Amino acid sequence: MRPIEAGSVADAPELREQLQARAEPLLLRGLVSHWPAVQAASAAPLAICDYLARFDLGVAVMATKTRAAAQGVMGYDEALTDFAFVKARMPLAEFMGHLQAYLPLDGAPAIAAQCAKVSDVIPGFLDDNPLQALPGVVPNFWLGNALTVPVHHDHPFNLACVVAGRRRFTLFAPDQVGNLYIGPLEHTPSGAPISVVHPKAPDFQRYPRYRAALAAARVAELGPGDALYIPPLWYHQVEALEKVNLLVNYWWPVPGAAAAPTPAVALMQALQSLNGLPAHQRDAWAALFGHYLVQREQDPAAHIPPAWHGVLSRRS
Repeated sequence: MRPIEAGSVADAPELREQLQARAEPLLLRGLVSHWPAVQAASAAPLAICDYLARFDLGVAVMATKTRAAAQGVMGYDEALTDFAFVKARMPLAEFMGHLQAYLPLDGAPAIAAQCAKVSDVIPGFLDDNPLQALPGVVPNFWLGNALTVPVHHDHPFNLACVVAGRRRFTLFAPDQVGNLYIGPLEHTPSGAPISVVHPKAPDFQRYPRYRAALAAARVAELGPGDALYIPPLWYHQVEALEKVNLLVNYWWPVPGAAAAPTPAVALMQALQSLNGLPAHQRDAWAALFGHYLVQREQDPAAHIPPAWHGVLSRRS
């Protein structure tokens, strides 16, 4: 592993374009350290809950609790037949009550209120803690204790801001997909496919290529006020390290990705169409996909008059 590149920039409107132009992740130390939420969280472990209660509308959040054998990891069970956690909807105040009850206990279950829309649950948070770089982008919040989300990726741009506690991010470039042992594409914990390798106790005999993935990984530990830019399709594992942690993240779409079908839908359609073909025909289609989509060696439309480019027209 090697550290993620770090930089020190101010929250400003031009930051969005700077991040979108990057092909690799960037650690932004202190980007949101000026937020009142970050300053409030520094008073005591549960101070962030008192702060959030000011904005709570009583809307239910999705709460996750890991099973005992999961070691705090929100993944699959060892046999890959079920999830190693349970979910339930409850008001934010009720969830924060569980967080408070577990705080003095060693070996307490890992719990988290995950991917809750700030505008639905705690809308006043947005006025108190604005982000100039992403006006109009509504963030999500992730509140809980020491829980690990296994390796997965997101399709949009992602800016993850730590408000309370500490988080360790382990990132893998998209070309590491073959070493990550990604699980089912449909039977997933929360929509995004995840690695079936247990992040705290990887079985290298069962998953030997995971060693290569770890060797190529990037890692960063974030404290309150720090932010991490994760480019689209970069795989990441997220570990909340303390008994109370709050993350606020912003997803915004890649230009052109909203076209129908989306790249994810196109991938699923391609799998359904091609997986039943003989190997030599899949190889042939792989060559066509490489030529027309990857376009590393040549522009497939360079020799065609622009008026006839059609679907080959470059959009950026």
